[in-house]
Amino acid sequence: MASVALSNKTIGSIVKLKVNGTLRDFIVVHQGKPSALYDASCDGTWLLMKDCYEAKRWHSSNVNDYANSEINSYLNNTFLNLIDANIRNQIKQVKLPYRPGSGANPTPINSGANGLSAKVFLLSGPEVNWTSSTHSYIPNDGACLAYFSGCATTDSKRIANLNGSAADWWLRSPCCSSGGGATRALRVRANGDWSSSYCSGGGYAIRPALVLPSSLLVSDDGSVNTNTAPTAPSSISVPSSIQGGSTITVSWGASTDKESNLEGYILERSTDGGKSWSQVYQGSSRSTTNTVAFGTASVMYRVKAYDSEGLSSAYKTSNQVTVTNNNAPTAPPSITVPNTVLGGATLTVTWGAASDVDGNLAGYSLEREVDGSGQWGVVYTGNTLSYTDTITKGWASVKYRVRAYDSNNAYSGYTTSPSRPVNNNTAPEIACTSPSGSNLGTKDAGFTVSYTVSDVDGDEVSVTEAIDGVTKRTFTAALGTSNSFKVNGEYFMKLLNGDHTMTITANDGKASTVHSMTFKKEVTGASVTLEAPMEADALITICVLSVAGFIPADARYTVEVTNNAKDDAPVWEDCTAEVKSGANHIFENKTAANGFAFNFRVTAERGASGEGGYINSVQGGFQ
Repeated sequence: MASVALSNKTIGSIVKLKVNGTLRDFIVVHQGKPSALYDASCDGTWLLMKDCYEAKRWHSSNVNDYANSEINSYLNNTFLNLIDANIRNQIKQVKLPYRPGSGANPTPINSGANGLSAKVFLLSGPEVNWTSSTHSYIPNDGACLAYFSGCATTDSKRIANLNGSAADWWLRSPCCSSGGGATRALRVRANGDWSSSYCSGGGYAIRPALVLPSSLLVSDDGSVNTNTAPTAPSSISVPSSIQGGSTITVSWGASTDKESNLEGYILERSTDGGKSWSQVYQGSSRSTTNTVAFGTASVMYRVKAYDSEGLSSAYKTSNQVTVTNNNAPTAPPSITVPNTVLGGATLTVTWGAASDVDGNLAGYSLEREVDGSGQWGVVYTGNTLSYTDTITKGWASVKYRVRAYDSNNAYSGYTTSPSRPVNNNTAPEIACTSPSGSNLGTKDAGFTVSYTVSDVDGDEVSVTEAIDGVTKRTFTAALGTSNSFKVNGEYFMKLLNGDHTMTITANDGKASTVHSMTFKKEVTGASVTLEAPMEADALITICVLSVAGFIPADARYTVEVTNNAKDDAPVWEDCTAEVKSGANHIFENKTAANGFAFNFRVTAERGASGEGGYINSVQGGFQ
């Protein structure tokens, strides 16, 4: 059922109020305060019962004192209580202009805040368009109501029926004539003319009048209900900074409604400083999003509440916000994430530079997604083109996306990387007395490096020892057990003088760890002898030796032989000259405490030239 506010009812239209359980027609006779004679309480919709209600005497004491009259008391007590409570509670307590006391004098008139307080009342002579200018005994106790404007002295608009026939009906104005004294009050005759009668006369009818709030609603059947408009929303919130082309959220505080029939809100927007408004939302929510077109200079919003009867509250209006028409940067053209991602390690993400037509590019925001969850978190904000991130061990996969932003907080679209699987294997560890990358110095003799291998995952670990990229040995390590990288004996001898790199590589089948060290081999002399002496059954008296190779001319070169090599202090005899000339050597020693045994000792050291040499073989015999 449609409803309109009382304020929208035209003068002369009919509304219905229930009196003593029966709907009665009332005429809308005025909207608002009739004149300055009336208090602000009279600002509302004036209603006059269309037909007379009943016959009633004006005053039991036959005096024209309306304020203390029987009829005033009746209207504001007995009759008032006949009106349905929901309407009765809405009837305004008004202050009416009136002539106080009794008598024939039309003055004084109490008006404005000094007017007569009443809820239900009779109309005065001036209110039905009879004035003191045409009838000197009518007091100036009111102003003409709109319905009676232009009425002649005798007019059909004043005619009202009682029980189906036109009847005389009382006004509240006293008749102020010297002939009547204090005994008479004005009435409207059945033909619409005026007259007066004794106040104690009981044969004249009453037409109750009252004032209702103009916000009350009238249904399309004319019945008035007591619905009131909701309160205005308590607040409205609009972002203090708005970018042209962006979507913002506008929110507002809740309204209240005495009848609990609040239905929703209407949000409007103005882009010309409030000169014109357009609706952007209607519904029960207390927030909505709205796109502000690029190029908009400013924007402001206002919101009102409405109820199920169609009444609306006042607007709550936001501040006017200047719109920044800034272009967002372009998206970064690329993003690069390493193919291999290790749990517990770091990786570096890089991206290409964005551009901005406004020249106010400020930086980049890098976000990360873990395990394909769809949840993105910012890991970096700044103006560089790379970021080193730490990967938590246990993640299954990782993915990155980056966008650019400018000084006005406008963001580009995202550039997104492929998802990378995370390798959660931990590479083996090598613990060595010499740190990886260290220099072991100059070596002129064989040496050994000790180390242990461990693996937190407990994987089987293969170890490879190498020098200058050439494998010395490969074996399966016993985790946590000491190992030795031996660079000695013949292996050391075969290394050329100069710089060398030795590496220990531990591999668990998924990842490798390399421990490297450097050293310099610098050997300037050599000594060659038999590992075990050659025993003889009798005295060794003679021997012959030849040394093949290259011995520089300035080298310090000595060849020695012994025939009691098993003794604690063998006797070494120099046979260098014989070897050089190819002659035999005759032993001078004739004794051997531990039995005769042969051995030789060839010693060579570089001379002043620093030229190196070599020995290929030593051959010979003895007897």
